[in-house]
Amino acid sequence: MKLSTKSLVLLTPRRTSFALVSLASKAGTGVHKPVGKDGEGEYTAATKGCFDVIDTATPAILGEIFKQDAISSPRAYHIADYGTADAGTSLGLLSRMVESVRKHNNNDEQEVVVHYEDQLTNEWQSVFRHALGLKHVKDAYGNHIETPIALGNVYAEASGVGFHNQCYASNSIDFAISFTAMHWLSSCDVSSLSGTPFMHAARCPEAPQSEKVQAADDWKAILKARSKELVKGGRFVCVNFCVSKEGYFLGQTGKGKSMWDSFETAWNQLHEEGLIDDKEKDAISFPSYYRTMDEFLQGIGEVGGFKVVSAEEKIVPCPYRELYTSGKTSFSEREYAEWFVPTTRTWSHSTFQSALNQERNDKEAIMGKFWDNYISLVAKNPTEHGMDYVHAYIVLEKV
Repeated sequence: MKLSTKSLVLLTPRRTSFALVSLASKAGTGVHKPVGKDGEGEYTAATKGCFDVIDTATPAILGEIFKQDAISSPRAYHIADYGTADAGTSLGLLSRMVESVRKHNNNDEQEVVVHYEDQLTNEWQSVFRHALGLKHVKDAYGNHIETPIALGNVYAEASGVGFHNQCYASNSIDFAISFTAMHWLSSCDVSSLSGTPFMHAARCPEAPQSEKVQAADDWKAILKARSKELVKGGRFVCVNFCVSKEGYFLGQTGKGKSMWDSFETAWNQLHEEGLIDDKEKDAISFPSYYRTMDEFLQGIGEVGGFKVVSAEEKIVPCPYRELYTSGKTSFSEREYAEWFVPTTRTWSHSTFQSALNQERNDKEAIMGKFWDNYISLVAKNPTEHGMDYVHAYIVLEKV
């Protein structure tokens, strides 16, 4: 008989069972819901920009491996990939990390364990289909991405605890990485923009205090957890969405139209057509927060235990728009729109859908109309639409 977590508490009312429920409630489970069917790997298939974001961080990551103490004892090297989603976008980096670890330790047979981490409700079938090479991955430019498992003596494990908590044993991880994940807040309760047209804290003239406080607390919790997990001299590379010193953030960099303005136009069109009511129109509140570099560094300073190796803001252009405007595709205006828009859908669909009245039985139809509105908007002037990435690239060493 398969038991739910609730059943476990009722049948075995011990401290550990209650701790399991408490931990799950703090792990951000359900804050972001994956799109598509588990096992299909839709996130990787439609999120080609993440490959470029990771490629931008790769030289620094490989360089840090060679700065670590070589492993003299016959033990495995442990890499943790936090907020891995369906694990497809980091495959290439992980393969290069394995190769670098082996070169640094002068051991072609060095065992490496890759720990994939994400929320309990993650696409775990997709993770292992990608990791085990059962589902092949290509980047935005058609390049085949090999899985590190193919290198031999590489082992994959998974944790659904959630990166706001300690996920692995103390002093067990040699290198921690996270890309485009730790902006998600640990709770939906503080998403306080419902009833306003802003949708996201980054669009507000002043971010809601509740979200600023939650984001600061979450960041410190993340740092404390990683500090416990990492070995001395271990590295934590966090590449996370930010608001840049110029005020730029994801999809709004002064180049072309703001993705967020386009979201608003496409969503408001549903209201103009009588498909959603006044409350639904202004019910969107993304449970995520794009920190400034000052906010990142303040948390690091308050937690302690880390040396800041480097901390930079970088903008990675949208590969869809770059390929289209350079003439490297043969897409029509509509075809470009149908190619590009899904990369915005992978991470936002569940938040838009949650704004609809819970009693509606036509949610998927409404969401289909919303995305078609956006596609039609992009098709009118495709070169104006893209999703540039704005990240803080932070490299930390545990001291």
